Amino acid sequence: MKENKMKHSVQKAFIFAVFSLMVLIMLPGLSFGQEKGEVKDQEFIIRKDRVLTLPVQPRRFERIPALPATKGNSTFNYDVKQYFLTLPPIVIKAEAAQKNFPKVVEEQYRGFARVGYGNYGSPLLEGRYNIWEDDKYDFGAKFKHQSFARGPIDGRNSGESFSNFGLDGTYFMDVFKIYGGIKYDRHMFNFYGYDPEDLNLVDFVPSQNILNTIQFFGGIQDIDKMEGVNYNLKLGVRAFNDNFQAAENEVSIEANSSYWYNENLNGAIDFDLSLTSPKDEFYRDINRNYFKIKPYVGYRDESLIIKAGVNIIFENDVTLNKNSDFHIFPSLGGEYMMSKEIGVYADFEGDVLRKTYYDFVMENQFLGPSTQLLNTIQNFRTGAGIKGTVLEGLTYEAGFNVGKYRNMHFFANSATDSLRFNLLYDENTRVLNYTLKVGWEYEGWYKMTATADYFHYTLSTLGAAYQRPEWEFKLNNQFTPAEKWLIYLNAHLMGGIVGFNQQSDLTEVLPAILDLQIKADYQITERISAFAIGNNLLNRNNQRFLNYPVRGIQGIVGATIKF
Repeated sequence: MKENKMKHSVQKAFIFAVFSLMVLIMLPGLSFGQEKGEVKDQEFIIRKDRVLTLPVQPRRFERIPALPATKGNSTFNYDVKQYFLTLPPIVIKAEAAQKNFPKVVEEQYRGFARVGYGNYGSPLLEGRYNIWEDDKYDFGAKFKHQSFARGPIDGRNSGESFSNFGLDGTYFMDVFKIYGGIKYDRHMFNFYGYDPEDLNLVDFVPSQNILNTIQFFGGIQDIDKMEGVNYNLKLGVRAFNDNFQAAENEVSIEANSSYWYNENLNGAIDFDLSLTSPKDEFYRDINRNYFKIKPYVGYRDESLIIKAGVNIIFENDVTLNKNSDFHIFPSLGGEYMMSKEIGVYADFEGDVLRKTYYDFVMENQFLGPSTQLLNTIQNFRTGAGIKGTVLEGLTYEAGFNVGKYRNMHFFANSATDSLRFNLLYDENTRVLNYTLKVGWEYEGWYKMTATADYFHYTLSTLGAAYQRPEWEFKLNNQFTPAEKWLIYLNAHLMGGIVGFNQQSDLTEVLPAILDLQIKADYQITERISAFAIGNNLLNRNNQRFLNYPVRGIQGIVGATIKF
């Protein structure tokens, strides 16, 4: 403190001395009254005998005394003692905080019913009802009936009806679910592929056929697909028959299992077992067995997808061009996206394509008795292409594939009854297919998908690819112009179909098929909506199969109610 006071006194004395010197310098200027720039006459008197004397002032030469330095403790000693406690650690039980958040309750409806009616005498009745009591299970029933009292040829002689009914349910456990159900389908139609203008057929009544199918299924599937082993095991039993002598029973087992080693690498094994016992006019008491196992590994990241495996198949079809019941084929595929706008893909695979009588008749309902049923041997199928996304929502895919097949099936009108079709097999078939796919979504209210395919067949034993299209184009549009509206506008084009009538031994190229369809749904209230459906809007005489034109322009209107 004393040292600070001493420094402060010295600073004050220095400031005072500087101030005094400035005053002495300025005093001569202040003593004259002359302004700046003015010159006046002055008189100076110099006296030599005048002596100025100043009093003597004592001078102090004492130094500022040095203050003693403060001394502190140079060392510090700490005595650390260890304490060993036998108390158990505190157990903290974490619990979720109970917050009373408002629950948003959405109104849910257990079922719906749809009723409609259209031309050709076509009532429509459809519905579904779900029953549930808690989160453990759900159970539901559904049905549909649609009939056409009249058809495109000779009124009621080409009538048709569809009916189906089903029950299904699921029981949920912690990590898996058990599901099952039963389905029944009934399809009634007439063999109306005749010429009503023929005078010999004035009173002709075509044969009627009814396809009955009942199926039972059940399985178990894991719920969490993100980690661990994923699996799905399904058991099915199907019984099929018609009004004539065709019948087929099948027991099938499908199993899929996969395991993700990490987020990029996975392995899987697929099983497919089918045991069928068909019978018809020309065969009975035969068993067609099919077993396929497909192990493969896959890798994927943001830009690359690779899949490699093998198809191991056993099937016991009897045919002259067959070397063995046991087949092994490779299965390879890959995709690489260089950017969002463009990527490339390629694949190569051999397989045995399972074909049952039920598969054939679902493809062509006018199928009659055939001499044998054969699977299609796919010796190889390989292809490549490009794909990507451009213009914010426009996706595209363009490519080709080529394949070699044995026992590929085709249809031709029977030599004994031209109203029914027989199965024809080609011994060695090569197929070249060019394909183009485009998809677009615009601001959530419009969606479009389009697919175009061109097929070129090279056959060994048949003259043409009977009843298969040379080109096909599909266009699907979905509009949501307003909140309560939903509109579908679809087009299906198909051409280059060659029909073969074995009875007349003549072939015919069928006219191109152009089917324009529209469906509109308008929500009147939360529970009630109205709909309208239009098919074949251009009223064309389309023939998918020789001598069997489809119905002309057809419309159905109706309403749907939720309950």
